[in-house]
Amino acid sequence: MAHRLLQPLFRLSILVFLAGGVVTVLGQTLGIVLGDARWVMQVESSAQPPTCIAASICGILSFVLSYRRSQDARDDAENDRLPEHTANAGHAQ
Repeated sequence: MAHRLLQPLFRLSILVFLAGGVVTVLGQTLGIVLGDARWVMQVESSAQPPTCIAASICGILSFVLSYRRSQDARDDAENDRLPEHTANAGHAQ
């Protein structure tokens, strides 16, 4: 159940921090092209904090989801293994 809640939040945080990065880079590039240092600083001070927060959330969710994924893989591996007496029961000797 937690996976169903965390996966969309993870995807949303990726989109937010990537969009924030694009806004920051394009905004600062525009400021450099225009030769306006105040514009560059304003873009950094307004776009950087939410971008860093979203990137932090994304990293934490990625870490949590990686543990969930490895637990699911272990559970699947255990379910795929058959006990030895069950695997040999169908073979006549």
